[in-house]
Amino acid sequence: MDTPKQSSTVPAGLAGPILARVGIVCLLLAACAKQAPKVRDVVLITLDTVRADALGCYGAPGDPTPHLDRLASSGVRFEWAYSTSALTPVSHASILTGLAGDRHGLQIMAGSGGFRLGEDIPTLATQLGKAGLACGAVHSAFPVAAHFGFERGFSVFESFDPTRAGTNPGDVMQLQRRSDETTRKCLEFLASHPEPSFLWVHYWDPHDALLLPPPEALPEDLPRNKQGRLVPSPQLYAAEMRYLDRQVGRLLAGLEGMQRLDQALIVVVADHGEGLGDHGWWHHRTLYQEQMRVPLIVRAPGAKSRTVQAAVSTLDLAPTVLDWLNLAPGGRLDGVSLRPWMEGGRGQTRAVFAEQHNGYDHNAGEIREQRPQDDHLYAVIDDGFKLLYRPHMPQASELFDLRADPLEKNNLFPAQRQQFVRLARILAGRGAWLTAPPEAQPAGSSAASASVSAALAALGYTGGAGDAAQASWRWVYTCPEHDQERWPKPTPCARCNGAPLLTSEPSR
Repeated sequence: MDTPKQSSTVPAGLAGPILARVGIVCLLLAACAKQAPKVRDVVLITLDTVRADALGCYGAPGDPTPHLDRLASSGVRFEWAYSTSALTPVSHASILTGLAGDRHGLQIMAGSGGFRLGEDIPTLATQLGKAGLACGAVHSAFPVAAHFGFERGFSVFESFDPTRAGTNPGDVMQLQRRSDETTRKCLEFLASHPEPSFLWVHYWDPHDALLLPPPEALPEDLPRNKQGRLVPSPQLYAAEMRYLDRQVGRLLAGLEGMQRLDQALIVVVADHGEGLGDHGWWHHRTLYQEQMRVPLIVRAPGAKSRTVQAAVSTLDLAPTVLDWLNLAPGGRLDGVSLRPWMEGGRGQTRAVFAEQHNGYDHNAGEIREQRPQDDHLYAVIDDGFKLLYRPHMPQASELFDLRADPLEKNNLFPAQRQQFVRLARILAGRGAWLTAPPEAQPAGSSAASASVSAALAALGYTGGAGDAAQASWRWVYTCPEHDQERWPKPTPCARCNGAPLLTSEPSR
């Protein structure tokens, strides 16, 4: 006997309610699938002067950074992350605000203005503090001190003040601390703040050879001078990275011991890299890859472990943190949230930018004297190509195909004019040109200014006689394509309506 078939027909009177309930269940399931596990703590670790290729997970040989590598393997590693500047306070301002320098106002390290974050600019600390998180910062050197405007929003701000009574601004040991001491203070902050917290940790070790790891952490065969003292070298830089990595491991172990690691949103990023002799320069303040490309690792509850190949900017960190905590930004940001990439989807792809204004920085004397071509730098990266534009010396600009030439050895400018015009149009469309020293800000006493200058000099930021000389040229504007055109003010091109590109011409 045949088995009766069951009817799949729903009685007409029940179809509507059943379908409505099914729809509600589907919506709830979809919402649950999109909702990431709750973040309890936010830990931002900024590594000063750390190239991407100094980490094992970015290709450094010899397993130099096992703790950072493990963090990367359990989180999201961004292969092509770029800083907005190769100068510590300028870069950190963008990390903390999601704004480019022309909007947050901190564009140089020393001058009559432009060295301090605007008082009305929302930062991660001001916004996370309003959301109820306890905000603490533990720093390792003066260039991220309150002098630059970074203290706002933090209830605990372990920093450096060269004007404080009893401080000798010429003594470098009073202006920085080693990563083991920084980590100790971080763990103390976490232990004394069991409530949900935002902790900003700034590590400095690889920046210079002035404050070294303990002797037992240094290889015996490091280069030394005739007096037997250690000298800056790639080997010493790598040794300081290994020691720094151990302290990151201590911090992560501390979070785990407090049962706070699994619910923490952890961001590790460098403010900029270091020359180490590449392109003929040891320090920073240029925008070649060894200085502009930085490590970026994000570990968040619910994020998929993966490597993202898209180019991203350090501008994107503040909007990412706010997005992950479901907080609205305090206004329009220049960065975008990386959350779609972190959740396994596809985020926005767009050009990334950086700029460097050594010509207006009173503490850029060394690079101004040795590399005048780097007084004013603008970089744009899009679709694998990079333009390093020098508006005061436009013919000294450089163009690179980063896919074929990641070390930037083969300058394609001016041979590949079409690529130059394309990237110059993108740069011109942004239009954030700095054509004069930043406006003066309220000054402290002359003694305080002298203390700041002495502190920066002790840390290796050499000064000079004011702004770079500009007597031989003046700013004008042109069209990337019709570059025979010149205008004294930013005006769209009459031939193609393209945005104006900053350039210069000899002074009369």
